[in-house]
Amino acid sequence: MKLTLASFAGALAAVVLAGCGNATPITSGTPTPSPTITPFASAEYAIPTSNSQPSGVTQAPNSVWFTETAGDKIGSINAVAAVAEYAVPTAGAAPLMITLGVDGNLWFTESAVPQIGRLTATGKNPTEFILPNPLARPWGITSGPDGAMWVTDPGSNGLWRVQTNGQATFYPLATANAGPTAITTGPNGALWFLEANVDKIGSIAPGAPAGSSPAEYPVTPGSGLGAIVSGPDNALWFTETKSDKIGRMLTSGVLSSETPLKGMIAPFGIALGGDGNFYIGDTQGSQIAQYAPSTGAIALFKTLSPAASPYWVALGPDNEIYFSEQAVNKIAQFRYF
Repeated sequence: MKLTLASFAGALAAVVLAGCGNATPITSGTPTPSPTITPFASAEYAIPTSNSQPSGVTQAPNSVWFTETAGDKIGSINAVAAVAEYAVPTAGAAPLMITLGVDGNLWFTESAVPQIGRLTATGKNPTEFILPNPLARPWGITSGPDGAMWVTDPGSNGLWRVQTNGQATFYPLATANAGPTAITTGPNGALWFLEANVDKIGSIAPGAPAGSSPAEYPVTPGSGLGAIVSGPDNALWFTETKSDKIGRMLTSGVLSSETPLKGMIAPFGIALGGDGNFYIGDTQGSQIAQYAPSTGAIALFKTLSPAASPYWVALGPDNEIYFSEQAVNKIAQFRYF
């Protein structure tokens, strides 16, 4: 969204809530980024619940949403930088990843129980849907092009397609104990996901027959897959946490490249910015990387809090980058335009 000046009262509230940095409230408009500033971590927003373990981050219109895995809550930051929290119905559910559904609701995984949850964009009517396998432990979630939610499940070793009424269909993985985690919709309309235990990337078309197994494509052994997104070049891009690289896979399943991220220690979360660059969180280096896929250039920027452990990274509705800081219990903001 186009960045605009906030009122004095709104700016003051943002500074108070941020705790440090130059906070810029989420604003409305059309994304029109221009490289007019040196990128920097601009703000941090303290989460009211202590030791909440913020994890997944996503956007909704005029707000940023996040999960609190240890706090059993869903949090949000609105257009004037106010932080709100909403408890999930099941205690000990450990909400992990979150995304905006085509129905306008926020959908999230509950990684400690066989359930996924749904919450309205106003924080009302929390609903949970039980997956039909008691071993299910859902991890990643994304909204598919078919209007359904697609969920990775390392507990059941497969994927779930969950309709907005809660009806679920299972797709088992051919590789045992694959550990499916992060998931995204690819540029070809298929669902693409990481298999963290076996260093593979899986793919399945939305119209695949119930019970069929996704295709699987290998990456370099020992990579330690972190997160995956669609790129600006009709390819899939993903982080390799153990090998400190960014990978690129074609929609044919061909591994196109694995590029070292010099200066990073443990790259994990990744998001595509409005400028066509990738922004990557370094969970151990406490920094955000800007990676230009067109040139391979990388620039590193420290987080405002030292040893913050940036985890999940997402593009906000104001076209800025937001990321969870698990070690300091905050959501942080990063400006690049």
